[in-house]
Amino acid sequence: MNNQPASRQTNDIAAAEAKEQLMSTEPSNCEIHAINTGPGDSRDRGGGASLHPLHSAHGTFVGGSVPKESDLRHLACVCGVEVTARAVQDGPLTINEAQRLFVPNSGYLDTATYGLPSYPTAVAVSEGAVEWLHGEASPLVYHAAISAARACFARIVGVGESEVAIGATTAGFVAAIANSVPRGTTVLVSEDEFSSACWPFLAHAQQGHYEVKIVPLDGLAEAVKADVSLVVVSAAQSIDGSVADLDAISSAADAHGAWTMVDATQAAGWMPLDTGRYTFLICHAYKFLGAPRGAAFMAIRREVISSILAISANWYAGEVLWDSLYGAPLRLAGDARRHDTSPAWLAWLGAVPALKLIEQVGVDMINRHDVGLANKFREGMNLTPVPSPIVSVRGIPKARERLAARGLRASVRGDGVRLAFHLYNSPNDVDMALQALRQ
Repeated sequence: MNNQPASRQTNDIAAAEAKEQLMSTEPSNCEIHAINTGPGDSRDRGGGASLHPLHSAHGTFVGGSVPKESDLRHLACVCGVEVTARAVQDGPLTINEAQRLFVPNSGYLDTATYGLPSYPTAVAVSEGAVEWLHGEASPLVYHAAISAARACFARIVGVGESEVAIGATTAGFVAAIANSVPRGTTVLVSEDEFSSACWPFLAHAQQGHYEVKIVPLDGLAEAVKADVSLVVVSAAQSIDGSVADLDAISSAADAHGAWTMVDATQAAGWMPLDTGRYTFLICHAYKFLGAPRGAAFMAIRREVISSILAISANWYAGEVLWDSLYGAPLRLAGDARRHDTSPAWLAWLGAVPALKLIEQVGVDMINRHDVGLANKFREGMNLTPVPSPIVSVRGIPKARERLAARGLRASVRGDGVRLAFHLYNSPNDVDMALQALRQ
C-alpha cells in the first residue's frame, strides 16, 4: 500500500509519464519554434497597417476589443504578422534577407541596452504564451527548445555543447565563479566593468575572502602577477563599447596559471570569439543575439567544470533530468549542465529562432556590417575608427533628445550618449544620426 500523500503520488505519476515521453522523443534542433509552416512573401517587410493590429484566422483584433476564445487559438503573433511570412528558412542568409525579419526602419540604435527580436522570435514567444493561456504548455517542449538553444550557442561561440550551462542572468553565473576563487588570492577587474560582472567578487572581498584590484582596461594583461587567480573583463565594455585585448589578457593569465572570465554579453553575436582560450565565457543573450531576456549561457573550460561548486544546484542540473525532481542523494550532471539553473521557460522558446538567425547570417558577416556602420558614423563625427559597433559620443548637449526628434533611439551611459549599430540597422540610420548630432 502506498502511504504517500495523494498530491505526491500524482506528482510522481506525472514525472514518470514525462520521463517516459522524453525518453521516446528525439532531441529537437534549431528549427523548434522557427514556425516554418508554409511559403510567404519574402518582400513583405511588415509595413503599413499590418504592423499594429493583431491578425488571426478569423479577423483583426483592434485596440481594447476582446477576442473570442476561439480566436486566441489561431492568434498569429502579437506583432501582427502572419506566421508563414516570418519563418527563418533553412540555409545561409544575407544581411538583406535577415533584415526582412525585423520591423523595418525602426530607428533603433540601442542594442547595447537590449536587442530587437526578429519576427520569428516574437512569434515563438507569443505562441508559447497562448499555449500557456490554454494550459497546453509542456515542460518537454521547453526542454527541447533549451537543448536546441544550447547547441546553437555552442556552435556560435565555438565550443562543445557539453561545455555550456544555461541560466537566466549574468550575475547568477558570476556568483558561482566568485564563490570558487581561492581564498587569499587576487582578482583583477577591468575599470568601469558592468556591475553584474564584478559585484559578486566585491561582495566576497568585503568579507575578506580575497582582494579585488580595479585596473584600467588597457593595463589588465600587464597587471597579471603570481598572486592573481582570476582576471575579469568584458569583451566589449557596456559603457562605451571599448574592446578588450583578449589575446594578451588570456596569454598573461595562462602564463601565471590564472583563470579568465570574459563577459560576452555586449559582444556575442557580432564579435568572433576564441572561446576555448577563456576559462569562463558568460553571455546574457538579450542584446546582440536578439533573444528574450532570461536566456543566458556560460561556457566553461572542460577541465574546471567540476572545480566550481554548483551553488545553485537544482532539478534542472541533474544527470538524468526527470529522475532529479525529488530527494537525496545529490546526482548532478557530469558536464557543464551541473551549473544549469531552472529555466525561464518562455524566454527559451524565443531564443531558438534568435540564435538560429545569427548562425545563418554568420558572426563574421554581422561583424563587417555592424562595425562598418559604426565606423561610418565615427568618420562623420571625426572620431577614430574602432572595431566595435558601440559608440559613445561626448560633449553634445541634449544628444539623446536630438536623436529622438528624428525617430532614433539611443541611451545615456556615463557622460556620453551611447549608440549601438546592429543587424537591423542601415546606412540611412547612420545618416540620420549624423544629421541629428552635427547640427
